[in-house]
Amino acid sequence: MKVFFLTLVPTAAFIEDILRQMGGGGGGFQFEMGGGGFQQMGGRGPPKWPKGVSDKITKKMNWMKGTEWNWNNWRMVKFHADGKFEAPTQDCQQDRCRWSASKQRVYILWGEAGLHTLKPSEMEAKPGVTMTGKRHDGEPCEAKFNRIFDDEHLELEKDVYEVLGLGDDADDAAIKKAYRKLSIKYHPDKSTEEGAREKFNEIRDAYEILNDPEKKILFDTGGMAAVKELAKGEVQKGQDSHMTLSASLEDMYNGNKINARITRRVVCRFCAEDQKPDKPSCQSCGRCPDEIRMVNRQVGPGFFVQQQEQVASKHKCRQDNTLIEATIEKGMHGGQTLKFPYMSEQTPGQIPGSVILKLKQQEHSKFRREGDDLHQTIAVPLKEALLGFKRSFVHLDGREVFFQTNGVTKPYQVIQLKGEGMPKYNFPSEFGDMFITIKVSFPDKLSQEQQDTVGKLFA
Repeated sequence: MKVFFLTLVPTAAFIEDILRQMGGGGGGFQFEMGGGGFQQMGGRGPPKWPKGVSDKITKKMNWMKGTEWNWNNWRMVKFHADGKFEAPTQDCQQDRCRWSASKQRVYILWGEAGLHTLKPSEMEAKPGVTMTGKRHDGEPCEAKFNRIFDDEHLELEKDVYEVLGLGDDADDAAIKKAYRKLSIKYHPDKSTEEGAREKFNEIRDAYEILNDPEKKILFDTGGMAAVKELAKGEVQKGQDSHMTLSASLEDMYNGNKINARITRRVVCRFCAEDQKPDKPSCQSCGRCPDEIRMVNRQVGPGFFVQQQEQVASKHKCRQDNTLIEATIEKGMHGGQTLKFPYMSEQTPGQIPGSVILKLKQQEHSKFRREGDDLHQTIAVPLKEALLGFKRSFVHLDGREVFFQTNGVTKPYQVIQLKGEGMPKYNFPSEFGDMFITIKVSFPDKLSQEQQDTVGKLFA
């Protein structure tokens, strides 16, 4: 009797059928064949997102970033913060697996296996949360939350406005009010709620950021990543903007507030691709200029150099017509500057420079300023110059000031009025002086009778 031994070699179709029953990643699954190698099932073309499926991860779905899940009771898969999907298949090992999430749905583009769509049972990364859905061909699939493997990313994704229960347009007064209310509610010495101490610490840390001008503007324009860079001393500061502000002599005498408008680039708050790009206030925004980042590049075995690299910004910017209220203090001089910190053009992840306004004093129709003193010239007829006169003028604050002379006043004689000049800057109760130059107006001609009279007077 002859005995025949048959070796059954599984076909690709057979393996694909098994993988379909597993419900995910069939096109990229590695299966060891008889030859000892690995055979890749399916094509190798770069996968593309189907039409109508967004490749973005919306802010409400950021909780998925940095999480690990058990896929179909098979293996662990990971959802990376940058949109990479990691699974033990050749497609994913070749970086051809991506994920996105929006509108309470999670989309996985699993190489050649195509699109998988799942819905989480809860919008939170915690034990017991599951996702259920199906592949593009209708095969069901599911995943169970296992753990958070990227704790640092969770910190970077934190929204300090949400911690305080605020919208991202909250002003300083609202921030302070929310902090006082929540810090009392969750104070560990007063609250009996479970986790009150951790909540209190989170509230304190959020307020520390929003109460610090530099940290707040960095969070607004670059998120927690920019705040972390500040702590490392690696944040760049933008350039200052220098402008001229015209002010009248009355403004500098009395003090005043002058509104100035500047046009500058601002980063649209929370309109980045991974935040809230679809909110109404983001619709008028365009892409920010390219950003410069530092990268390490290998130029030889064990040898790296740090280089600058220009990359497209994921943030959105717009031109903003910003109103600045400039306070002109009493006694200020032309040439002095007013500084408005963080009001210059914005760049994501940078501390904006200052707007510096240089005061330019307008010419006055009556008074001329020299330091803290004021000068003016008045004309008097010859008769009053000889006999004396009384005059008044309206000062810069609207007061009527009187002065007089007795006897002869010579042409271009200067009369000094103590304390009627400009207020002294930083000492507004002290004033300079007023100097009045007298210009004598002589008659164009004298009659014979007038000549005889004058001749007798000075004989």
